Amino acid sequence: MRARANDKELNPYDGKASLPTPERMKRNRFRKEGAALRVLSTVAWLYEAGDIGDDEVAAAERWRVEYDYAVLGIVEVGEMTRASEAGDVHTWMLGRGKCSLRLRQLGEILGPSLHARIEMMLVREMSFPDMAKMIFPEGARALARTKTAAQCALALERLSEFYNNKNLHKK
Repeated sequence: MRARANDKELNPYDGKASLPTPERMKRNRFRKEGAALRVLSTVAWLYEAGDIGDDEVAAAERWRVEYDYAVLGIVEVGEMTRASEAGDVHTWMLGRGKCSLRLRQLGEILGPSLHARIEMMLVREMSFPDMAKMIFPEGARALARTKTAAQCALALERLSEFYNNKNLHKK
C-alpha cells in the first residue's frame, strides 16, 4: 500500500522511502540508490553507455530546474525555506521571467527538433523506444532507437555548450 502525503501516520519528509505504485513499477525501470528507488532515465542510460559525460548530465539537471521554475513556478532548494531567502514576490517573478527567457533563447538556438528531444527526455520522461515510435514511425525499431539515442546525446551536448557559453560571457 502506498502512503499519501496527507496521512498523519507518515510524513513524506521524515526520511522513510515510499515505493512507486505497482502500475509505475511495470512501466519504468528503476535502480536502487541507497534506500531510494530512482527511475533510470534516458539521461542515465546515455551516461552509463558512455555517450554523454558529466557536463551533459549537469546541463540536463540545470535545464529541468529552470523549466520547473519558469513553467511551473516550482523551486526546490535543499533545506532553505522561502522565508529565509532574500527578496519578495516581485524578485521571484523577475527571476522566473529570466529563466523563461533563457529557455526561449535556448529553444531558438537548438531549433524545434532538438528542443523537442530535450522535452521528451526531461519533461515527459519518455523512453528511447517511445520517442523512436514518434520520431521514426516507419522502419526498423532497433535502428530508430539507435538514431533517437544519438539525437538525444547531440541535444544534451548542445545544451551543455549553451550553458557553458552563457557562463563564459557573464558580466
